[in-house]
Amino acid sequence: MSGHRPFRELTKHFSPERRARIDALVAEALAAMEPAHPYLAGQVLVHGDNLQVLRELPDECVDLIYLDPPFNSNHFYVAAFGDKGRVEAQMRDIWRWTVAAENAFQSLPPQSRLLDCLRGIRLQTGDKSPMAAYAVFMAHRLAELHRILKPTGSIYLHCDPHANAYLRVIMDVIFGEANFRNEIVWRIGWVSGFKTQKRGWIRNHDTILYYTKTGAAAKRFNKEYIPYPPDYVRRDGKKPTGKGIPIEDTWNCSETDILNSIMIMSFSNEKVGYPTQKPLKLLERIINASSEPGEIVLDPFCGCGTTADAAAELGRKYLGIDISGIAVRVMQQRLESRGKGFVPTVYGLEWGDFNWADFEERALLPRGQAADGVPGWAWAEDKIAALLNAVPNQQKTGDGGVDARYFGAMDLDRNEGIVIPIQVKMHRNAVGRPDLDKLLGAQAAMQNRGLHAPMSIMVSLYPPPESLRVFAAEQGRVTLHTREGGRQEYPKMQALSVQEMLQHAERPALPPVDPRSLVGDTQDKMLVG
Repeated sequence: MSGHRPFRELTKHFSPERRARIDALVAEALAAMEPAHPYLAGQVLVHGDNLQVLRELPDECVDLIYLDPPFNSNHFYVAAFGDKGRVEAQMRDIWRWTVAAENAFQSLPPQSRLLDCLRGIRLQTGDKSPMAAYAVFMAHRLAELHRILKPTGSIYLHCDPHANAYLRVIMDVIFGEANFRNEIVWRIGWVSGFKTQKRGWIRNHDTILYYTKTGAAAKRFNKEYIPYPPDYVRRDGKKPTGKGIPIEDTWNCSETDILNSIMIMSFSNEKVGYPTQKPLKLLERIINASSEPGEIVLDPFCGCGTTADAAAELGRKYLGIDISGIAVRVMQQRLESRGKGFVPTVYGLEWGDFNWADFEERALLPRGQAADGVPGWAWAEDKIAALLNAVPNQQKTGDGGVDARYFGAMDLDRNEGIVIPIQVKMHRNAVGRPDLDKLLGAQAAMQNRGLHAPMSIMVSLYPPPESLRVFAAEQGRVTLHTREGGRQEYPKMQALSVQEMLQHAERPALPPVDPRSLVGDTQDKMLVG
C-alpha cells in the first residue's frame, strides 16, 4: 500500500523517517486484516483428520463450533450414504483399544484433570473398552477445539445417549463446569413404524451440549423466538404482541407448525442421502443464537455440509473438516449448487495438495507407527479414491479386488450409467500379472451382474513394469458416449502409479463423473456391484 501513488502523493513532503514509520504502521494494519491461516479466510472445506487440521490453527481464531461427532465409526468410516449403521455392532468392531489409543492416552498432560477424567472412564467402562478408546479420541479433539475458540465463542456438541454422559464429563473438565449453559433436548422425529413396536420407552431425542469459552461469551447470546400461532390469545383474551414465544431448551421437531419444523421431511429437497444429516433449520437456530454475521463457524465433523450451508446462508464464514474425501466432494457440490457466496475453497482433495515424498512415507506406515492408528495402505486407498472422484470401498479386506468404484455419467449408446472398478496396491513390491487378472475378473463379475463396467484401473504406489502396461494396452479400447463428453475412446484397462501422478501429473483417462454418484445409497451400489 505504501507504494500506491495517491498515498505517496500525500506523504511526499514527509521526512524519510516519518514515511518509514507510516509504512511500518500500514504494513502492520494490512497484516492484521489478513487471516492468520488460509483455512480461516472463509468458505473453506478441508479433507483430512480433524485433529491434525485443528493443530495447524492458531489460538482463539473461531467464533462458533458445532460438532456432531461419529460414535459408531472411525477413520475407516466412509460417507456411506444410505448406510443405516449399527451403532453397537460398529462400536464393538471399530472403537478398539489399539496402539494408537494407548499412545493418545499416554500423551495426555500428566497430573491433569483431563488425565484423571479419562482414567475414571477407563475404570468405569473397562480398562481397554471401546468407550474408553472413543473417550480418548474425543478428548484430544475437544481440547484443541477449546484452544482455538475465541473467548467470546460458543460450542454445541451433538450426541446420542450412547456417549453423552461421558462427553458431558469431558466437556466439564475441558471447558469448565461454570461454562456449561444448557443441555438441549432435540426431539428428532415423529414416532411411527417399527419404533412403536419397541418394548419399553421409545427413544426419540438427541442431546446437544451447549458451552461457552467464558462467562462473558454467554452474554452474546441472541435470544430466539417461535412466532405465535395464528389462533393464540393471552389469558385476558387479547392478541399477543412482541416477538413470539421464547425458545426453551427442549426443541420439538414440529414446534408450532410444519413450516417451523426442525427436522428433514421425507419429501424435502434438502435431503442428500447422508445417514446422519441434520436439518438446516436446526443449524440456523444455533448459528443465529451464538454468532454474528461475518464471524467464523467451524464444524470439524461436517459430513454432508449442513453447518456450512446454514452458515453461508446467514452471512457467516464457514470452515468444514471431514476425514472422508467423498463427504467433502458431496459438500463441495452441495455448496456450489447454491451459487455465489457459498462456493468453497477446498484443501486436501486435489493432487496439488500432496507431494510424492510425504505421500510415499505415509502410505508405507504400518498401523503401529501411524499417529492416527490407520495403516498406510488404508489411508492411501481412501486418498486415491477421493482424488479420482471415486467411492471407496468401506470393506478394507476381502473386497474381491475392488477398492473403489468410479461412477461415470450415462452412456447414451446403452442408456446405462458407467461403473469402473479401481484396484489400489500400496506396497513396495511391484504389482504383477495376477493382480491385473484379478481386476479383470472383478470387472467381468460386475458385468455378469448386469452392471455396465467397460473399463478398469489399477493404481500402484510405484510405476508398474512395462510388461504390465503392455498387457493393459492389449485389452483394447472402448467407445463411450456421454452427454458431457461426447463420443470418446478410452482404454479398457489402465495401470498407473501414484508416483507418476504426483511427480509427472499423469492422470487416468475417465469419462465425466456422474455427480449423482456422490449421494444416495453408494454402499448399496458397492454391494450390488
